[in-house]
Amino acid sequence: MATKTEIQFNEKTFEAFEKGKLELSSHLRDQKERLEVFKSKFKEDKGPLQIIINTMNRRSIITFDDKGKAVKKEFLTWNADYHGKDWLGNDIWIREHIHGVHYEPKMKTTTKLNYSTGDHVIDEFQDGQVEVYDIELTDKNRKQVIQEIINNANGTHIDNIKFYGHFTNSSLGAAFRCDLYSYDQFINSSMEELERLGRKQGGPQGNAPIPNKDNKGYHG
Repeated sequence: MATKTEIQFNEKTFEAFEKGKLELSSHLRDQKERLEVFKSKFKEDKGPLQIIINTMNRRSIITFDDKGKAVKKEFLTWNADYHGKDWLGNDIWIREHIHGVHYEPKMKTTTKLNYSTGDHVIDEFQDGQVEVYDIELTDKNRKQVIQEIINNANGTHIDNIKFYGHFTNSSLGAAFRCDLYSYDQFINSSMEELERLGRKQGGPQGNAPIPNKDNKGYHG
């Protein structure tokens, strides 16, 4: 007997808040409910689960090492649609589900006075949230990581994926992003090479629209 497909959503944000016994916001509760409804409605005997990647994003992030030194690292995120059938054979969807990044609660510790005892009691509470990237890319692992994700997304065709590069300020210019890379450029280029390709006139393929004179937009 075949085992039922396990639907692997990115639920790390929910897990982080629930681990800290913190209440989810209404937005996060709605997200979690939509995923659970999809899981409960999906019937594999009516059709296979399809994962359709829309975008893959390589991005430079400034982070800090154990000594507090600022370092630039590269991370991958990707966005996919999930498609299946319910028990009546109707289409069901989760649209634009994001992998590779999640949010964790940012905690703040202070003290408050216990007026009954006169003691100061430690009080910890949520003070916003922080963005955490999960998939670090290096020159050694980049190609394998990206290929494995695409190969495991059975409803995906490479030609339908938009490949993005996201760049911080650098000696070459201001921060920007570009979505005109080919698959080969995306998996084989270093982040520095991607940036140079994205900044050159005509774009990575040499056929992008030309910047206007005021450099505020593009025209054909």
